[in-house]
Amino acid sequence: MVTQQEFENKNIYIRRLCLAGILLAAALLQNTTGLLPAPFGVRALPLIPAVVCTSMFERELPGMFFGAAAGLFWDMSSATGGHFHAIILTAIAFTCGALITHLMRNNFITAALLSAGGLLLHALCCFVKDLVIGGHLDGAYKILTF
Repeated sequence: MVTQQEFENKNIYIRRLCLAGILLAAALLQNTTGLLPAPFGVRALPLIPAVVCTSMFERELPGMFFGAAAGLFWDMSSATGGHFHAIILTAIAFTCGALITHLMRNNFITAALLSAGGLLLHALCCFVKDLVIGGHLDGAYKILTF
């Protein structure tokens, strides 16, 4: 006979396995060349909104682990190496989970706002990493032409 606690734990494991599959599918969509259209050379980044929505649903700690895993999926396919995306997505996931737990409500508008903020934060961190730390001094030109 299955107790109520065992039934709830089974549901949690199934839910988290499905969320991991969604993040893996988003990583494959994002990192496979030619799978998603790239108008004007701009690639879609579905992994960041997927991480934001997962962390909104799972809250801080599990969302943080999902963010780290999604960042590692992204880092495995990037040419630069390192763990840059894992660190950024972990921070985004923890922040979104904490905001939903303590300050915001979990709805579509909040998901859209947090996804836009996550995309903006990721773009800013990539700009700082690539241009400022990389030694390129033509950062304003890169922003205006990108």
